[in-house]
Amino acid sequence: MRQMKKSKNKKPKYIAAAALLAVAVFITAFSRGVFGKRLQKVFNPAAAFDTSVDFVKITDVGEADSILIYSDGCSAVIDVGTENSVPNILDDLDSARIKDIDALIVTHLHTDHAGGLPELAKRREIDNLIIPELESSAEAAQLVKTAKRTVTAKGGNVYTAVQGMNFEIGEFTVTVLAYYDDMRDENNKSVIVMAEIDGIKFLFTGDAEAKTEKALIDEGLNIDCDVLKVAHHGSSSSSSQSFLKAATPKYAAISVGANNIYSHPTESVISALENCGAQILRTDTDGDITFYVENGEIRTVTEK
Repeated sequence: MRQMKKSKNKKPKYIAAAALLAVAVFITAFSRGVFGKRLQKVFNPAAAFDTSVDFVKITDVGEADSILIYSDGCSAVIDVGTENSVPNILDDLDSARIKDIDALIVTHLHTDHAGGLPELAKRREIDNLIIPELESSAEAAQLVKTAKRTVTAKGGNVYTAVQGMNFEIGEFTVTVLAYYDDMRDENNKSVIVMAEIDGIKFLFTGDAEAKTEKALIDEGLNIDCDVLKVAHHGSSSSSSQSFLKAATPKYAAISVGANNIYSHPTESVISALENCGAQILRTDTDGDITFYVENGEIRTVTEK
């Protein structure tokens, strides 16, 4: 495997990455710091984001998911919504003057999480793309294959998600906490990602349902977090009591479409989140949700 692309215009800084369950070649590639060097600070302080502060933004893309992580001139995206989501994602990138995306993770192969990838890959350079196993029967498999070709044609690298992968985005350490590719249901194959900065943890769960939540707990993984991106848009199939008890989030962010046909988020999930003491934020009522991190503290800003 060739070394992961080094993004342009970056200050030298080692960015570690390792894959605990990968083949030896994969592990070797990551251990050499394959995410390359760090982007220079090319953001405009007067732009829509306060780029003097590290942040995680849950973008309002309706009944879909897209998250932007920024720190010290580096950027990562988790999920890209549908094709209709791409203008909103591009607006965020343009506002922050993000020229290329250091790392993009697709959690699973449903179009509300991966459908926008071909168009986004055309419009922005993606230096490193991390995707699930491409099973041809999956809903968004062909779309991701198309995007994969675009990324590689532009000189980017593509990797299959492996439990234990970790890399740095500025001051964030981003880890593939789990990926149960042997699960039958596509939602339960969601790549589970933890991003940590200054002791503050963000847990991103894709559309993982109760079976994956139980697997995380049974495996003894530390899912304690400060901010939880609530799984599956607040569906009752996720956010089990045992999972929330282990996660103990202070904030719960739900990416969900207004007046959606699924009645997301469900009353049972809202009640469960309230019972665990989480402050609930929702894109259908709050619009874009941004968590700024400064001096070990979280400051929330919503669009509405």
